[in-house]
Amino acid sequence: MGRIIVAVFAVVLLCMVGGFVSLGMFPPALVQQDVHRDLSMAAAPAAPPPMAMAPPAPLPVMPLVKPTPTPMPAQ
Repeated sequence: MGRIIVAVFAVVLLCMVGGFVSLGMFPPALVQQDVHRDLSMAAAPAAPPPMAMAPPAPLPVMPLVKPTPTPMPAQ
């Protein structure tokens, strides 16, 4: 049981040390440059008007008629 606790503590400590080292090994981020300062932002071209669409064709409808049973011929 003691070995497991020591192993878990070592892994957590290793992760913490690795995090601090990775933060210290890289230089701070550069200052962001104004790259779009000199560019003129022209308005986007207008979208074409939507095309007129024909109405959809009506669905075929079957009449709701109950089938009447055909009488059986006498034997």
